Amino acid sequence: MARRTTRRSGTFAGGEAEFVIRGAELSEPSPEVETLPELPHLADDAAADLARVAAAALGAALEAIPSPAFVIRVPSTILQANARGRALLSTERDRVLGVLRSSTPAPRGPVRFPIESAPDHLVVIVHDLEGDARSRLAAVTRRWGLTPRQSAVLALVAQGESNRTVAGRLGCSEKTVELHVSALLAKTRCASRSQLVASFWTDVG
Repeated sequence: MARRTTRRSGTFAGGEAEFVIRGAELSEPSPEVETLPELPHLADDAAADLARVAAAALGAALEAIPSPAFVIRVPSTILQANARGRALLSTERDRVLGVLRSSTPAPRGPVRFPIESAPDHLVVIVHDLEGDARSRLAAVTRRWGLTPRQSAVLALVAQGESNRTVAGRLGCSEKTVELHVSALLAKTRCASRSQLVASFWTDVG
């Protein structure tokens, strides 16, 4: 089998270089050479079709989120929203825009998810903390065996309120709130206040 060697020079990003092409005149196909499969033919309207599917998938994903959710272009241009988000916009547009511009971290602020392929876009979830806390409170109270007062304290603690704020809202002393929080930690076997809050929002029984 006759082989031939050819030298070529070329320019690359790193500068000029000389490279060697070694070829072979083959009388029959080499068994070591694999033929790559042909790529499937894409329809002319494939890109538009995929864009429609992606938009529908995004809409379905947003609707599966139980809280108001938005796709925004930074800093606060709303591009898409789920049903709860649209309802909130229709009644409290200024508050929603203020929340979207806010730098307050979760849980009191919105939860932001970056979109890797579009770095200037975000999925933002706006929690209705008070409403969400109420919806979870009855189940958590039964599961953890809480007294009515412990339940009331937990509802406010879960929203990130301080002992002073909880005391003011419930009309009791901070010392009383501290006692209730200690009892909550013991009943839920949580080592810290932050773990208690996390358990409240994530415990599924």
